Amino acid sequence: MLKMAVGHSEEWEADAAAAEILADCAEQLDGQTPQAGLLLANHDIDVAQFLGAVRAAHPDLELIGCTTLAPMSSTGGYGEGSTTLTLFASDVLDFTTGLGTGVATDVRSASADAVAQAMAKTDKPVALCITTPSVEDVDPVEVAKGLGAALGSGVPVFGGGAVPDYPVATPWRGGIQFHGDRVVLDSMPVLLVSGPLTVSVGIDHGWTPVGNRAVVTRAVGDLVYEIDHEPVANFYKHYLGTNDAPAIANPLAVYEGHGDRHVLRAPVSHDDVEGAITFLGGIPEGAEVQITLASQDEILDGASASIRDAMEGFPDSMEPEGALVVSCSVRMMLLGSQASSELERIRDRLGEDVPVTGFYGLGEIAPLEIGSDVRFHNETCVTVLMGT
Repeated sequence: MLKMAVGHSEEWEADAAAAEILADCAEQLDGQTPQAGLLLANHDIDVAQFLGAVRAAHPDLELIGCTTLAPMSSTGGYGEGSTTLTLFASDVLDFTTGLGTGVATDVRSASADAVAQAMAKTDKPVALCITTPSVEDVDPVEVAKGLGAALGSGVPVFGGGAVPDYPVATPWRGGIQFHGDRVVLDSMPVLLVSGPLTVSVGIDHGWTPVGNRAVVTRAVGDLVYEIDHEPVANFYKHYLGTNDAPAIANPLAVYEGHGDRHVLRAPVSHDDVEGAITFLGGIPEGAEVQITLASQDEILDGASASIRDAMEGFPDSMEPEGALVVSCSVRMMLLGSQASSELERIRDRLGEDVPVTGFYGLGEIAPLEIGSDVRFHNETCVTVLMGT
């Protein structure tokens, strides 16, 4: 059995928000004691005070989380500036947490420390890793690689980067992480779910690659200088016909090998002097890329495809007992008043009885499919279904 209780509040006063959320969760838990929590908070709430209230109610709770511009849940829907707390209980699963620090200095060490701490508290095989790390001052691709190396092959990872407050600027600053009753920065909290948990994942975005594939011929980390031996700005001008900086609404599809599977990389700044575009995530030299286009309706279709694929990957003989969703903050900005439709589409396909929790992150962390290596995504919607 897996029980997932989701509390959601638009209160900005910490004690009032905690009281509302804990009451909602208690009703859904129906007397069961929660073992773990996932907190997704707005920047205006006193998180330390909120965590104190949670710790007073559940002293032994294993908890992680981060700041977000907008959480989403089956309890409160989509809400900018709101806060959600999801509590997990099970009679067959272990929930254990760990915290790695100094992500920007040594992301591999932070990943290894976090995973080792959590693994030390269980003797069951890890079925899922949930994470809400800092992705600031580091190539976020290395965050995904670090977690993959620490967990070993085949362990699915779900998560997203902690989000800074408005106004969002480059370089990204201000994402906050939570672990236990601590409020931290530059950290990697992880929550491991270990034991007989069945997991499926659906990943889609809605953008369509257009034009010919080109090759990145000069790049360093998250900076791309040349595509097909031409300045990277020329590549964008060729397809978009503008002298302006590349738009975040036109990410690059970055292919793995010569197949069709790809991840998106969003351009976040353009240096006219150096002739480089900074992307939210590194693009290696030699990678094949295409420009992409999407309308609002097509972006929403990506959310529909995400839940469709997750449901197709979940066993027909089982019912999901919970769903986790992470979408990109850029999707939220581009969708504007239609952002709430992402959750609505997921819930329409999933049904009203399955609890859902999620948030808009600074990039998304997930494998392309169960059993494959963990990836860092941009402008993508990820849905994970869980059941025992």
